[in-house]
Amino acid sequence: MKGTKLVILIHLAFWAMVIVLPWFMMSGNIEEAGFFEGRYYLRMINFGMLFYFTYFYLAPKFYLKDQKLKFFISIAFAIGIFYGLTQLLSQWLFPDDLLHQRIALITKILSNEGIQFHAPPTAMRNVNSVFMFSLVSVLALGLRIATAYADKEKQNRELEKEKLASELGMLKSQVSPHFFFNTLNNIYALTESGSSDAGNAVLKLSKMMRYVLYESEQGNASLKQEISFMNNYIDLMRLRLNEKINISVDFSPHSGDISIPPMIFISFIENAFKHGISYRDNSFIEISLHSDPQQLTFTCRNSNFDKQAENPKLRTGIGLENIRKRLSLIYPGRHTLSLNETPEVYEVNLRIILDQS
Repeated sequence: MKGTKLVILIHLAFWAMVIVLPWFMMSGNIEEAGFFEGRYYLRMINFGMLFYFTYFYLAPKFYLKDQKLKFFISIAFAIGIFYGLTQLLSQWLFPDDLLHQRIALITKILSNEGIQFHAPPTAMRNVNSVFMFSLVSVLALGLRIATAYADKEKQNRELEKEKLASELGMLKSQVSPHFFFNTLNNIYALTESGSSDAGNAVLKLSKMMRYVLYESEQGNASLKQEISFMNNYIDLMRLRLNEKINISVDFSPHSGDISIPPMIFISFIENAFKHGISYRDNSFIEISLHSDPQQLTFTCRNSNFDKQAENPKLRTGIGLENIRKRLSLIYPGRHTLSLNETPEVYEVNLRIILDQS
């Protein structure tokens, strides 16, 4: 709607300029200048009718539908009709004998001032008129093509936006079942062992479910909410760990009001707990998140145990692939993700350039 109003204002400004132009161009020394102004306005009216006839009818009906031959034939007829109409009305309202009188008057006035003026021959005036009508039609066609291209680009952006929303929705729907499947397995293990922490685990899980099912469904979440969600998950996982596993967490953003997609970091943390701990050997998980007004940095380091050798299906889940797709859709060109692995350590580094708009 804003673009439409701008186009209307541009058209109004152009015609306002056309209307007032003769008052600046006509010399006050020329008698009965209204004669020339009348011819000028008559020609402008026909130029305008040809322009809008081409813009609103001929170009969309023929040219933009790949019927270019019909378009050029139609525009030739239209130029002939509007040119002929201009000539007929000019002869009726402003006859040529009056035109010749006015030209003679101008020639005399300019001659007295030492300026030699020779009116162009009739044939030249006719050629110039046809050229101007052709130029108007070409301008109308060019603007119509540009408008159609802009509309097509806008439509493509809308389709891309819908596709993006659809893909994100599908990816998000994959995150929740995947996450809760793993978490419920952990709670089941607590209940099987008779741990008194099972009730606390269920309470934390309920808070996490509320975030996933309600708050995150509103679109982006605040970083404060996401950190609370990650803390609940980490606390839930701690319940099963022993003293051989060292967990270090440092969430210190410059602001908790940063808007981010929900559950954007959880897959990395899940992966750390799946592959980074051992109940027999010393192991560690280090998770940190820092930010400033320009960027957000997330790091997750963990000891590396080759559990894939024990269970080949362990690393074939959708978590990491999911997060790669989400990042490419949400932050195209505004993020870097690096995964570094050695026999001892697995490290994830994610940097997101914050949108300052």
